[in-house]
Amino acid sequence: MCARENEFKGIWFALCYFHAVVAERRKFGPQGWNRSYPFNTGDLTISINVLYNYLEANLRVPFDDLRYLFGEIMYGGHITDDWDRRLCRTYLEEYIKPEMMEEELYLAPGFPLPGNMDYNSYHQVRH
Repeated sequence: MCARENEFKGIWFALCYFHAVVAERRKFGPQGWNRSYPFNTGDLTISINVLYNYLEANLRVPFDDLRYLFGEIMYGGHITDDWDRRLCRTYLEEYIKPEMMEEELYLAPGFPLPGNMDYNSYHQVRH
């Protein structure tokens, strides 16, 4: 597992939530995104790998770097509309931030980040 397990788990969960939000917005057609984008689980998987590598390689959590990589490269690589890119960045700024490690952070009303759990417990929450 990651040397920074608490940070990894918290950001991993927020990243899963972000992925669900951007993927589900497609169901709303032009009200969700201005264009149709092929977000898929591969985007989430590679983002989690990048998260792991960045946490292993840095002394502090590089929140700005992670948001840039996820929002401009991993997911943002699909996005061609400027307003959609702005929305993607806004979601990442809201979900992946230093405060998530310092206090109880709610991803949505009544939906806090789960506490420190083992891997199987995270799957219980995710489903």
